[in-house]
Amino acid sequence: MRVLMLLTLLLLGGCQAEASPPATPFDYQLHDPAGAPLNLSQAAKQLASADVIMVGELHGHQGIHRFQADLLARLLAQPRPLALAMEQFSRDRQPVLDAYLEGKLGEDAFIEQARAWPGYRSDYRPLVELARHAGIDVLAANAPRHIVRCIGREGPGYLDRLPASHRAWVAERLTLTDDGYKARFMASRHHGQPPTEFQFAAQTSWDDTMAESIAHYLQAHPGYRVMLTVGRFHIGDGLGTAQRLQQRAPRLRLALLYPVTPGEAEPAPPLWRLRVAEPPAARPTGEPAPALAAGEPEC
Repeated sequence: MRVLMLLTLLLLGGCQAEASPPATPFDYQLHDPAGAPLNLSQAAKQLASADVIMVGELHGHQGIHRFQADLLARLLAQPRPLALAMEQFSRDRQPVLDAYLEGKLGEDAFIEQARAWPGYRSDYRPLVELARHAGIDVLAANAPRHIVRCIGREGPGYLDRLPASHRAWVAERLTLTDDGYKARFMASRHHGQPPTEFQFAAQTSWDDTMAESIAHYLQAHPGYRVMLTVGRFHIGDGLGTAQRLQQRAPRLRLALLYPVTPGEAEPAPPLWRLRVAEPPAARPTGEPAPALAAGEPEC
């Protein structure tokens, strides 16, 4: 009954098949790869044949997070079994996530022990609660952040020094070749500086780990499908996580849903376009950014 109530509440807030721009930061409009606007019912029907549905996001954008929850509710109503995979949790936290899903851990302890992202309650709680009440698996798909930082500092050779239990938290194989994803990443700027080879190795460790996590799950669960929540850079142009998953499992049918704000270039097919409003500014002009206390990794 609780599952049905949650599904009903979310489905009432679905998008409409209209081409008008989103009116508020909580609204969205989905278009298929051909550019046709779809409501949630139409979208779910078209996505029914996909093995993996990757929903890109701008972290903290409430319209996108609302869409992710609305779409998950629709997919849960379909007969094909489903699992939720999340960039926002790392493999080493899977036992904590499982304990919460099984009712063995309270939410406060879960958030602390799983090292949930700061916006968990506003951004990702609806997804996890839908999954928990529906009794589906949630994959902590990503590589641990502290290991990724060490790769960026010391290079992929750092992985060879890890004990086997920790090494298993990162994909067995990293894609370090000069492909389109590397070219796009190396063309970006970090604090005004071009990235290094080590930084790209750190970046692709996220993509390869998420791709491997999904590939392994689907191999162990024939007939299932997976919905992944992931930052949009990781699926842009069909590269990153999507490309690395396709390399591992060429027969999987992927659907990539890419969000765009007003004035941004639209993704080319076969990506889907998720139109959302411009997010509110994080702080007024001239206000200094808060100090970060990330610390140096112990490598």
